[in-house]
Amino acid sequence: MRLLVVYIAIATTLLFEGAASSALTEEHLLAAITNEMEKWMKFEEPRTLEERLSEIALPNPLRLSEVESFIDERANVMCSVCKSLVKVIMGYRRNGMDEKKIKNVVIELCTKLNLQTEAVCRGIIELNVPIIMYVIDNRPDLAAESFCGVALQKNSCSLEDEQFEWTIDVDDESLQYIKTNKSDETIKIVQISDFHYDPKYEPYGNADCREPTCCRKGQNTTNTSGKVAGYWGDYNDCDVPWHAIVNIIDQIKEHEQDISYIYYTGDIIDHGVWETTRATNIESISKSYHKLYETFGSVPIYPVLGNHEPNPMNEFAPPDVTQDNLSTSWLYKMLANLWIRFGWLPESTRSTILQGGFYTVSPKKGFRIIAINNNLCYIYNWWVLYEPKDPSGQLKWLVETLLKAESDGEYVHILTHMPPGDHSCQFTWSREYRKIMNRFAHIVVAEFNGHTHNDEFRVIYDLKNTTEAIRVAWNGGSATTYSNVNPNYRVYTVNADTYQVEDADTWIYNLTLANETPDKNPVWFKSYSFKEEYELDDLSPTSMNDLVHRMARNNSILNTYYANYVKQGDPSLESGCSESCLATQLCDIVTSAVHDSTQCDYFTNLN
Repeated sequence: MRLLVVYIAIATTLLFEGAASSALTEEHLLAAITNEMEKWMKFEEPRTLEERLSEIALPNPLRLSEVESFIDERANVMCSVCKSLVKVIMGYRRNGMDEKKIKNVVIELCTKLNLQTEAVCRGIIELNVPIIMYVIDNRPDLAAESFCGVALQKNSCSLEDEQFEWTIDVDDESLQYIKTNKSDETIKIVQISDFHYDPKYEPYGNADCREPTCCRKGQNTTNTSGKVAGYWGDYNDCDVPWHAIVNIIDQIKEHEQDISYIYYTGDIIDHGVWETTRATNIESISKSYHKLYETFGSVPIYPVLGNHEPNPMNEFAPPDVTQDNLSTSWLYKMLANLWIRFGWLPESTRSTILQGGFYTVSPKKGFRIIAINNNLCYIYNWWVLYEPKDPSGQLKWLVETLLKAESDGEYVHILTHMPPGDHSCQFTWSREYRKIMNRFAHIVVAEFNGHTHNDEFRVIYDLKNTTEAIRVAWNGGSATTYSNVNPNYRVYTVNADTYQVEDADTWIYNLTLANETPDKNPVWFKSYSFKEEYELDDLSPTSMNDLVHRMARNNSILNTYYANYVKQGDPSLESGCSESCLATQLCDIVTSAVHDSTQCDYFTNLN
């Protein structure tokens, strides 16, 4: 439901699904779609659409998981329908149709088909259409095929547009290795991720509302299931209240001593994506970072942007887009001011934060942190269509920064929001990022991500020697319970000389038990030590590769991993993980670039 094009494409796919499964050729099907949509756009009483809308309207609005399943099951038809629909809309826009009329057409279609409630349809479409219209107006060479190739890339919708085929030059000269003796001294790094604080969270409110997120004020009138929101959060599609955010921060402060650094890997804003505003986002972001600063004082905190922070969410405009209602400069300016004023970052980071939300800092001689805004590659970020090549020049800057780190003999930690290989990152950006990381794997000793809300990791393999593991990326999970997971944070034991991760402890509380005693703070406990849980001598890429081999041959280890992956969430444990689910878990661990199934194929065939 984060994609406007998905709303429209689902609607029209439903309308013409019977024709698609009949003997009609794709050419005839698309001609029929185009004809009816053109009538709809001109308000010419399109008989086919009007007659069938009431017949095929969904009994309940689609949930996000249902949208994804729908697309997956009808990938080929969805791609074709998308191209036809976008071509019609682009044509009318380029022939002078105003933005308001386009909005009204799409809102009506979304509402009549009951894809979402009228309020959700209107909210999402009104937030996104101005950006899409700007892109169409300012990219006259942009074709419908390119639009859909980006928006639906996860579903084999091909992208054949030379503007999306670009490379970043990487110096492949002899690598400069760092000569360091590994000592017994360690430091402690805490990772927190994905607050998704919901200012409208209502304890004992509606937990099954059939909107993108529930448990919010104003939704009780639609409560037909009897499910009510817990005081500390809810396993359903709900985010968390402020007192739950305060609790996780205070828990870390009270129980974790001698913290060297805190990594916050993005997403403060809730999933109420149809009614966010710039003002409410500013309030939530400021409130959250002030709480972190007031609690941890002089402990350095290194944050990255999540895809939910801008308004509308996912949308990170390039620097040359200065129109106030479209620009992301308000967000970059606010974060630069906060992060620098709190003393977490030096003034020297301001320029790149303003450029695109990324920065680098060296907290200690021989150690560098690089924070990437990989939301710029998100396929739900419409600005990827406007600026296909290396958005905001971030990857070029990354190469330059890593070359300097290599020359200066610095080990590097990379902070990003999305994990490497996430299927929602635009293919070319994902490929080039992996190429860069492959070149500098000898100094990039760890990567830290969020976004998925799961306790997981990725093992990255060499591009030439595809059986050699060269890097590990750690996911910090989430403070939010969205969906069917317990809240968590992670504590890393890191070598003080090589900055390699030596162990990772995950701390959680059981939401079911916490909600039984709302007048008491949740009981936090260490869920597991990674090193002990998987019987590892160390957490080096070689050891992690050995672990993946054991997982591929032993489903009991994968089942243990799944339980940790969902952070012991009661509903997830109850539903379990099927054979295909376990195979997906395994493939996710070893996939580090979009459309590259090399390691997935290898490991799933080991049995």
